[in-house]
Amino acid sequence: FSPIRNWANERQAKDSSKKVRAVKRIQAERGERLGARPPYGYRKKDSSTKDIVPDEDAAPIIKRIFELCASGKGPSQIARILTEEQVLTPSNYYYRKTGASHVGLDTTRPFSWSGSTVTGILDNKTYLGHMPGLRATSLSYKNKKIVRKPESEQVLVENTHEPLISQELWDIVQDIRKHKKRPPKQM
Repeated sequence: FSPIRNWANERQAKDSSKKVRAVKRIQAERGERLGARPPYGYRKKDSSTKDIVPDEDAAPIIKRIFELCASGKGPSQIARILTEEQVLTPSNYYYRKTGASHVGLDTTRPFSWSGSTVTGILDNKTYLGHMPGLRATSLSYKNKKIVRKPESEQVLVENTHEPLISQELWDIVQDIRKHKKRPPKQM
């Protein structure tokens, strides 16, 4: 009976995986936020909903990051400026606000910004008031490795919440970032 039971269990896991993926796609197409934590600069409207509203403490920092980039600063320079000014990192800010711990939290260095954190903020369309969905997926129900999807396969629902930055500022920042990348070092 063991081989038959294993086959039946695997089939059930596969069916459940398909159903969960279908529900997540429907939620993304409706413009619902799929993650547990709201993006830095936003907070949950209330504990029972997934709606987000600007966070009065962190929203000015997001605006400042975009303005610094528009003035010609790169992600590493912006990270250095925020570290020098003792601004809490997104993970430490969330931890202090909610008390919830998560992966990537380093309470020993609460003001240590990195260029990759700033890059993630500068690439996030949530700050325009849009809700991106299905940006990453696992390979299969057996292999849990997370894979980033190309932009053509992602879902983007526009105007789902209040934006923190204007479309003009976003366009300026994206244009600067596209043209300012360093050429790769030669071997």
